[in-house]
Amino acid sequence: MKRKAALSVIFCLVITFSAINVISRETAEPFFNLVLIPYEGGGVRSDYGLYIAQYLREIGIEAEVPIDDTWIWPIIVNPYTSDDFDLTLTSIPNIKTHDLRSFYTEDGSLNIFRLNRSIPFQNESETMQNEAVSMSDLEERQQLYYDWQILMMDQILPLLPLFSSKTYEAIWANTNGFEACWGLIDSLPYIEYDGYHDGQESLTEFNVADANWRDLNPLQDDNPASIFLSKLMSESIVGWSPDFVPIKTSLVTDWKMIDEFHYTFTMRDDVYWNPSFNVTGRISSSIPLDVATTPLMAGLKNNEVSIGTNLRVKAKDAVFTYLAWANPIVSECSTDFNWISSVYVDPVDDMVFHVEIDANPETSELEPYVDFWGSLPLCILPEFFLNSSNPTISYTSGGAECTGFYESILDTDPWVIYSISAFNCGKYMLDYYIKNSVTVLQASPYWMGFGSIDGTEQDLDIDTVNVRVIPDITAELAEFKAGKLDLVDISFFPAERKQMQTDSSFEVQSYVNYDFSFLVFNMERENIG
Repeated sequence: MKRKAALSVIFCLVITFSAINVISRETAEPFFNLVLIPYEGGGVRSDYGLYIAQYLREIGIEAEVPIDDTWIWPIIVNPYTSDDFDLTLTSIPNIKTHDLRSFYTEDGSLNIFRLNRSIPFQNESETMQNEAVSMSDLEERQQLYYDWQILMMDQILPLLPLFSSKTYEAIWANTNGFEACWGLIDSLPYIEYDGYHDGQESLTEFNVADANWRDLNPLQDDNPASIFLSKLMSESIVGWSPDFVPIKTSLVTDWKMIDEFHYTFTMRDDVYWNPSFNVTGRISSSIPLDVATTPLMAGLKNNEVSIGTNLRVKAKDAVFTYLAWANPIVSECSTDFNWISSVYVDPVDDMVFHVEIDANPETSELEPYVDFWGSLPLCILPEFFLNSSNPTISYTSGGAECTGFYESILDTDPWVIYSISAFNCGKYMLDYYIKNSVTVLQASPYWMGFGSIDGTEQDLDIDTVNVRVIPDITAELAEFKAGKLDLVDISFFPAERKQMQTDSSFEVQSYVNYDFSFLVFNMERENIG
């Protein structure tokens, strides 16, 4: 512990006073040697690692920083496959909850610190975390998290925090209505152009770049490019603000707490599923999407098709979505939803659904779980298309009963084709795609017409969204500067960012990412724990 305390003091001084010139001193032999692994091998974290190693060397600690592109996140977080490091640099991305027990408990799936209950104060730490997630009084809960944070950092110290990153996005100055903190998808109903920018060919198209997508069924793939397209085509059940607050501007327009274990949610009326177009054979020269001429896909349950005006989005679709995400038969992350004790359609109103909560399904008594809100903003799924009439009963990871899911359902035609020809109730409909080139989406005339940012009525001035495949960020930036793209992430181009901030042709927006990076201590290593 003394050695780690010394490391902590020195590292804090490094972060705080890194601008001060440090006069090095030579040591005959290092006190001990450490291995510091940046979690992604190359890139900026390797630079950080080398920088830290330089200062550790000043106090007689030799830190080896291997640069190896094969050292990736899944290897580090699995305590059963690789334990060959003392320190590592990593981050927690996309934080949406205070509940970080997966990191800070012995049984947590992301316990890269090798925390275990034999470490002094670890039992107290886990008890406090378990108490916090079940507290419904938010002020008391926040205070308990503060107390836990002090305990962990004063008595255990498994990490030292570094910083939260910022994202910088550049758009052309003729683009009105874009808000980076909300993102492109929520901004699209508000976007319109004020004249043409250099290289622009249309005032009704928006051009962005991404990598190749893999699967358009969000249950089957968490690839960012796939998720982006899914969200363009869908609507979130519960709205979610950039401040991680649930809002009533999406499909759910109201909710009510029956008690701390039971909530009801009311869906927006008169929202319809977009046509269930089969676009697998379409190309750039295909005639426009039309229910009279474009093939339609039939659902698994009752062989129904959607023509955009015949099938309403109802509470049963929200119920199906939550049950699907929580069911290990069809979901890759069902345990993230094991707090669902039950979810069902109201017996009187088919636009209302109930969610019953249990933080610990292993115990006989219900336990409250406040952080369930962060799991509610899911893209809704079409129950008529993906559910079945099979009477098989299965169960979610939390024990909720499901009817319709069976072991071979993923191999049925509707599930297979939905992965490459998805539809939903959102702003845009999939038109066609060319692998390694572009995916094209068209504005839906059936969209509900309400913007997520403020809940006001909106229409879509952008008729077409072109998502070009440009996996190289340098090439993407070049295409943006040539006017062939309308939006670009310039977070990794500080010189270009500064130039664009002084150029009236562009507008640069930024927001703080909900993540933080940190230096990890391997608590099982001799010179650390």
